[in-house]
Amino acid sequence: MAPKIPDSPVRPDSSAQLPGSPEMGPSRISPIRRWIQQALPTLHKEQGYPSSGTSATSEAEAIVGLKSVNPHCRWESAAYLGRNAHRSPEAIAALVRALADPEEFVRWQAAKALAAQEASHSFAILVEALDDPSPLRRAGAAEAMGYQGGEAASVTLCRHLTDPESRVRGAVALALRDLADPSAVPCLLPHLADENADVRRAVASALGRIASPTTAKPMADALSEPGQPLLVRRALAAALVRTAHPEAKPALLAALSDSDPQVRGYAAEALRQIGDETAHAALSAAATDKGGILNGTVGSRARQALARLERWGRRSHQG
Repeated sequence: MAPKIPDSPVRPDSSAQLPGSPEMGPSRISPIRRWIQQALPTLHKEQGYPSSGTSATSEAEAIVGLKSVNPHCRWESAAYLGRNAHRSPEAIAALVRALADPEEFVRWQAAKALAAQEASHSFAILVEALDDPSPLRRAGAAEAMGYQGGEAASVTLCRHLTDPESRVRGAVALALRDLADPSAVPCLLPHLADENADVRRAVASALGRIASPTTAKPMADALSEPGQPLLVRRALAAALVRTAHPEAKPALLAALSDSDPQVRGYAAEALRQIGDETAHAALSAAATDKGGILNGTVGSRARQALARLERWGRRSHQG
């Protein structure tokens, strides 16, 4: 069998990156995906898969190719169907079936191909797929809807944040992140307390992208929740950088003592954005923190925050 990329209930996101650092968003993920996709033929040959043969040159060939035993052929077929926004109902139905493919990159390519279709031809089918018995297909439909965009997509996705499968709830949250629709905030906020940590992380990422000040206090409360897993704390702290608000200050001050330097770095950056002089003592203590983060240390972030506070203080005195 060919090596399989592990499934995950959520797509990669930038929640582990500090502001100003290279983000693992679409612009960073795409080159990685391209490299893997280019390597697939060699990998599959080494693992004994038959050659994928000539790439599809017609819609009919691509539909057949989606049933191939060779994952690379299925990926090529989905990619071919995504190059035209006016595919037939048969092609769209085949792509929806491919959303439950056993290979993650085939599912991703099928979602991208569906998102490339005219919404008038594909949206109703994606809505139907959100109720499919297969969790993989439901998650893929949410992903495609997030790529496709539109106000109707946001409303529809919100209704599926209560899906019984955590994989699907995570995919819905990340699709709402892609849409960045402020109207989705009320449906996202309750899921900061989702039973699944990956879903909580996806919700924090979505709220950070939307960046509504009304989300700062709920996210700060979630960050202070005892036993919150590391990646969730990182996602929440990163989101609070984008939604910096004075109500989050107590949680951010506490986060300067977090065991993870990335969380501490986010906290210092968020406090810099808030600009409250009462954080001066805590930031001064953090200024010697040598915990390594991307593009520096926690201490360097704290010192940047202190410098900003001092500039604001001088301006207020001059005023």
